[in-house]
Amino acid sequence: MTRPLVVWKYAASLDGHIAAKDGTSKWITSEEARADLHRLRAELDAIMVGSGTMTADNPSLTVRHVQGRQPLRVVVDSNARTPANARVLDDAAPTLIAVAKDADADHLGDHAIRIPTSDRGLGLHALLKALEDRGVGSILLEGGPTLAGSFLDDGLIDRMVAYIAPVAIGGGGKAALAGPDAPSIGDAKRFRLLEVTTIGPDVRLTAEPIRG
Repeated sequence: MTRPLVVWKYAASLDGHIAAKDGTSKWITSEEARADLHRLRAELDAIMVGSGTMTADNPSLTVRHVQGRQPLRVVVDSNARTPANARVLDDAAPTLIAVAKDADADHLGDHAIRIPTSDRGLGLHALLKALEDRGVGSILLEGGPTLAGSFLDDGLIDRMVAYIAPVAIGGGGKAALAGPDAPSIGDAKRFRLLEVTTIGPDVRLTAEPIRG
């Protein structure tokens, strides 16, 4: 079965953290890196985050800083916790909120799409199929470590774009990835580095998973 291309993006410190111990993350990377991210947003069909990112940041998920089209905004929100006044529900770009079949999502109106659940939440394969049926061919996965971990564990990440800033956060920082741990280094998921580019004071790494 075909499915949309999934590009996982994150921004982190040199020591691998996406936020400090208190949860603050604005701004780890530079203005130049953020502008580059918005260029990447404009190139893909959809931007996806999870309910954790929605609750913590209330992001707009629009293309700014550069000229470009506005992609579809997708929130993975099993329990329909996204409020009716969330920024993603404005008129700046189209939005879908992916919820469980039994979720109370009346307040989301036509923005809600109901997806079958698995033992870990919404079924990601079913979600990607639903988006493909709506004409989505590529997705920028900007969600937090839990959603990224689920996609990686299911083998659904096709490319990684990491913006690494020359800053160290230290112990207690929030990791870029959550989910099942590799029991040993031999079990770690491996990537093939495709490109290393300097963006202002930061570095952008582009890689793809090594499968099989």
